[in-house]
This record gives sequence, C-alpha cells and structure tokens, in this order.
Amino acid sequence: MTIQQRVALAQRLGEAELSLQRAMRGLDGSPAARMRLADAREEHRAAEAQALLALGIGWCQEEVAAA
Repeated sequence: MTIQQRVALAQRLGEAELSLQRAMRGLDGSPAARMRLADAREEHRAAEAQALLALGIGWCQEEVAAA
C-alpha cells in the first residue's frame, strides 16, 4: 500500500467518523435524522471494512515475504 493510498484511506475513515458523530449529535427522532444516522453508519462500516481489508492484505504480504 502506497503512502497516497494510506492517506486517502485515513481521510475516508476520518470523514466517516465525523459524519457519524454529526449524525449522532443531530439525532432528534425525526425520520430525516434517523436516515442521516443510518447513512453515516453505513459509510463508517464501509470505510472500516476497506481499512481492515487493506491491513489484512498488507499483513499477508509481509507473511509471504517472510516465508
């Protein structure tokens, strides 16, 4: 994984976390607020999944190189 890819992934995770926090703060029980929270949670899950996949790939490559 290149530095640029790491930076992009870190930015995506940071933005997803901020969006999730904003959605939680704005939760007032309205359907629109609940939809924003659901969307923010989905993006946060997707960003985490991408990060875990990238970390897993990096770990596997290190293990193969060490073998």
